[in-house]
Amino acid sequence: MSATKPENTAHSDEPSDWKQEQTLTWRRAHPLSPLVRSWLIIVAFLFGIVRPAVEDFFRGDDPLTFQDLATVRPPESGILAWLHLFGSFWLPVAVVLVFLLLLVPFFLTWFFYRFAVDTSNVYVKSGMLFKTERKARLDRVQSIDVNRPLLARILGLAELKFDVADGAGSALQVQYLSYREARRLRDELLVQVRALKSGSKPSAAGSQLEPGHPDSAPDAQAGEHHLRQRLAQHVTENFKGVRGEGEQQIVHVPVGRLLGSMFLSLGVIIIMLMAVTMVGLMVWADISMGALFASNMAVFAGLVSALWKRLNTGWNFRLVTSPDGLKTRFGLTDTVTKTLPEGRIQSVKVTQPLLWRLTGWYKVSVALAGQGEGENTAFAGELLPVGTRADLLRILPLVVLDEAHGGASAEQLHAGLEAKGSGHGFTAAQLTARSRIDWFAISRNAFSLTPALLLVRGGMTTKRLSITPHAKIQQLELKQGPVGRRYGYADLTVTAAGAMVGSTELSLVDTETARALLVRQAQLGVHANQVLAAPGVRSQAGRRTALD
Repeated sequence: MSATKPENTAHSDEPSDWKQEQTLTWRRAHPLSPLVRSWLIIVAFLFGIVRPAVEDFFRGDDPLTFQDLATVRPPESGILAWLHLFGSFWLPVAVVLVFLLLLVPFFLTWFFYRFAVDTSNVYVKSGMLFKTERKARLDRVQSIDVNRPLLARILGLAELKFDVADGAGSALQVQYLSYREARRLRDELLVQVRALKSGSKPSAAGSQLEPGHPDSAPDAQAGEHHLRQRLAQHVTENFKGVRGEGEQQIVHVPVGRLLGSMFLSLGVIIIMLMAVTMVGLMVWADISMGALFASNMAVFAGLVSALWKRLNTGWNFRLVTSPDGLKTRFGLTDTVTKTLPEGRIQSVKVTQPLLWRLTGWYKVSVALAGQGEGENTAFAGELLPVGTRADLLRILPLVVLDEAHGGASAEQLHAGLEAKGSGHGFTAAQLTARSRIDWFAISRNAFSLTPALLLVRGGMTTKRLSITPHAKIQQLELKQGPVGRRYGYADLTVTAAGAMVGSTELSLVDTETARALLVRQAQLGVHANQVLAAPGVRSQAGRRTALD
């Protein structure tokens, strides 16, 4: 075996305290964790068993019965000859043994997997031949999220994910704990995180959990209840959801609204048009359905994947406030609880597709610090997948500074969503420079500056309003091609930290206006940190916003 390889997810320059780590209480994950890790193997194994029966059904052949299986004899020689000891049950025993052999690597991974917690760090050890130790400093932790794949929900398990300040590559996971333990450990660790960041002395988390068997106390209590009560409690915790202490729900997206928004989306319209076209070709051109489907399989797979992601990330979506910041909960098969602490939201974007105007729906997305496009995450950067104007008015005050503290007024936000041309603090380009190029978007593209925010408006088919604090803007780029130089216009790109929403583009702006905006934005950026750091900065709801 190779030597242990320590890895600090916070990339600290401080040397690790080896003696302190030797006193840690190391604990294993839940014993059912290997089943969650091996879900793909389980699905493939079950598919291999069921596939012959399905093929016989479609061919019209008589399916195999238990009597037919009982007539099959075990091998009389070779390494499997001993199976005759089980008589007519040798085949099911062989199947079970093969299944267990496939799970052996996953159980070995679980056996060598450990985690520990002290007053300032979270440690994870893994590996049988090549050992790895990772450490996340709690004072660098941005959020602690709870992720639950479908099989984990069925088994009552959950994963804790620690996002630290260095970004996507430094996230640390503890896989898997019981859902009760995961929520309890997360709450204790968040108390430690707040204590460390405030300068007070925290107490060690997880001290009430018994080493080596974290679920012993809950199981002992659950054993005293009736089986039916235990089953009802399991369903409530793992499928209906449990609200945390101190949480207050802001928005809940009904399933009917989510399905309606998907029906009014471009992807569904394309699928419907392709289906009508395929039916027409089958009727008039005498082309088989199989040939049409095979030739367009890649297109269908991409559209179905996009629709499924939209359904899964919007299903049962809830936005709540908590002592740790805003939280989003969502998921049909895999459920995710994402925490958005103060200071991590870099920009906010409100969009309204063309067909959503019929129902008055909006979508609110955010860009997060330390979480870019390359990170494998279920969180799509959405504070509101689809919601009414009333939902929008409940969310924006939580993440956008009000006019009294250098932010946007209610009139400016309304103008950014609905108005055209200049007015209400927005500046639109001169019509003479733009009408020759893009008359259709002539009155929507505009911007507005406040002491703390840059608001960019655009889009005619899909209305867009982007809100970015001056202190969060990393780059403001002016682009001008040959046609732009000829007609005297330019495009501006605003880039903030975090890539979930991406850059914001202000198209077809007069060259003079674009250059003036660059200068003014540089001046505002110098003083923006002083505005945001001023004491008493609060949103209209009386709390610090996530943009603070």
